[in-house]
Amino acid sequence: MARKRLIWRLFPSYLLITLISLLAVTWYASRSWRQFYLAQTAGDLETRARLVETHLRGKLAAGGPPIDMLCKELGRLTITRLTVILPSGAVAGDTDEDPARMNNHGDRPEIQTAMKGGVGISTRFSFTLGHDMMYVAVPVREQDRVVGVVRAALPMAAMAQALRALYFRIGLGAAGIVLMMAILSLFISRRLTRPLEDLKRGARRFAQGDLDRKLPVPASEELGSLAEAMNNMAAQLEDRIRTLIRQGQEQEAILASMVEGVLALDKEDRLITINRAGARMLRVNPEAVQDLTIQEVVTNPELRWFINRLLSAQESIEGEVTLKTDGQQRVLQVHGTALRDAEGMVIGTLVVFHDITHLRRLETARRDFVANVSHELKTPITSIKGFVETLLAGALKEPENAEKFLRIIAQQTDRLHEIIDDLLSLSRIEQE
Repeated sequence: MARKRLIWRLFPSYLLITLISLLAVTWYASRSWRQFYLAQTAGDLETRARLVETHLRGKLAAGGPPIDMLCKELGRLTITRLTVILPSGAVAGDTDEDPARMNNHGDRPEIQTAMKGGVGISTRFSFTLGHDMMYVAVPVREQDRVVGVVRAALPMAAMAQALRALYFRIGLGAAGIVLMMAILSLFISRRLTRPLEDLKRGARRFAQGDLDRKLPVPASEELGSLAEAMNNMAAQLEDRIRTLIRQGQEQEAILASMVEGVLALDKEDRLITINRAGARMLRVNPEAVQDLTIQEVVTNPELRWFINRLLSAQESIEGEVTLKTDGQQRVLQVHGTALRDAEGMVIGTLVVFHDITHLRRLETARRDFVANVSHELKTPITSIKGFVETLLAGALKEPENAEKFLRIIAQQTDRLHEIIDDLLSLSRIEQE
């Protein structure tokens, strides 16, 4: 689902709220204006009817054409339909029609109200004229009694036309207000979302690793606090990244400087890391074997068996492995242990190789040397012992043989002394 920008979520909301509010205000204003206009029109008709009523005082009892002529004259001057009705309901005069042809008006609601002494107001369809009319009727009193009714009327079409003109002006003003509010809503929405856009761009820079550029801090408390929190987060994140990089470089330097080979595997038996010494011992390229399984990296059966045993045992074990590479035989002392995280959970295996080929060669040479020295020591000692036993057996009484035997013993003693000097020299060399 496509995501919309915040401005296009805020702007329609503000505009919709404005439209609803404006429609409500426009409806209320139009209704109020209509009621006000109708009330004003009714008041105006009442005033006109009162003026006619003052002219009819004392004349209504006479009746006849003078009343009808008065209605027509005053109606022409006031542009109002005027009708005079007698208490019997008969029409005594009318601006537009012949009273003799008009129906009895005694059943009209405004006439009935006026006959009772009140002001009757009614709006209805006129069958005589064929359109809606507003009627206002006032009583004509003589000696505190109602002797007739004067009714003033205006067609609703004129009022409707005036109201339509008023509605048009209201609608035009509302449209202008909507346009201004739309522009204002867009401006407010952009002003509200601009800091958020800056924060979004800053967050993207942070995600891409650009932690040096700080976010601008908006003036509002909420967004300002958010920007400051993100800046603090970026600073802390930068410090942690630098610390991790430094620690990683230190670990790489330590591993690269070690003469022992180090090999780390994850729980899926894939190679995590191998240092230079380990790669040199196994004759592999450290960059090329990353993420390979141990079966793909190690081809020596003894070493593979040792690592498989370590993976299954999940405990520290030691052993020696003989490797034959490039026609040479090398002996490795191997130490393996489980690799654990900070919580003590096993996450892999760590194997350390130590090349003891030279040590084994020295041990072999020492054994050979000891064997040779033993043989060299045994020869003069045997000779000395033999001649001493001969002398003790009676050869001392033979001066010629005794002297010969003693010379041989002296020679063998000198040889024995030379061998002992060589051993002492070798011991001093090993100590140095």
